[in-house]
Amino acid sequence: MKTQAIERIVNSFDTMQFSTDRLATDFLDVLARLEDAAIQKRLLQELIGKYVELEKRVDGLLRNTLPESVADEIKFNSEYPPRAFAGTIFFSDCAGFTRLAEKMSAEVLIERLHLLFSGTDKIMARHGGTKIKTIGDSYMACFGAPIAQAEHARRAIDAALDVIEFLREFNAGQPLPIEMRIGIHSGKFIGGVVGKDRMQFDIFGDTVNTASRFESSGEKGRVNISGDTFEQVIKYFNFESRGEISLKNKDPMKAYFVTGRQKEAAR
Repeated sequence: MKTQAIERIVNSFDTMQFSTDRLATDFLDVLARLEDAAIQKRLLQELIGKYVELEKRVDGLLRNTLPESVADEIKFNSEYPPRAFAGTIFFSDCAGFTRLAEKMSAEVLIERLHLLFSGTDKIMARHGGTKIKTIGDSYMACFGAPIAQAEHARRAIDAALDVIEFLREFNAGQPLPIEMRIGIHSGKFIGGVVGKDRMQFDIFGDTVNTASRFESSGEKGRVNISGDTFEQVIKYFNFESRGEISLKNKDPMKAYFVTGRQKEAAR
């Protein structure tokens, strides 16, 4: 009898030991799964964080190289098909730049251009213009693209007059001042994104070429506009008629120098 009782007790202990071992194993298994889940969750959070950071960097690069509306369309549609616009083109160029470059060190010249174009960028943004590009000492912008604008011609001339005023302040006290010609023309043109590695919003058409001709046929320190632009802004500014002027590889066209804002328009 005692032997049987002892055997029952031993068997009970064995059963309890087995159950305890099983519980311990199950407990450790659950802990392992919880730890794996926590690790997976942490890794997923890190991956999402890195993806969001990368997306912000890509978005920032797009917006630094393209107009915001163009960048948004490319981001969501993966393309920006070319389209027609009606607007006004702004061109400026530094008069006598070659001679100026001979008198300045390269470092000083580039720093001066950087400050000049940075100031021009701010003026364009203030009037709703879109910077297209700079080529050497030339600056190109448009109004009315890539987003249509009311009074795009008026905006362009207001910006041009502000650039002339900024240039006066920019040159104050400088032994070698930078002088600038500005040309403006209004009409229809095509806008689109060109390039793959370094995408750029650019504009094309005869209106663009004509605006460039009005810049080169102008005078330093003055805003030279076409008759097409003049007709849209006659009530806002004062002008000096130049009659018809010769343009390279084009028929003569009416031209006007903008001499200032009309008092009523300025108010």
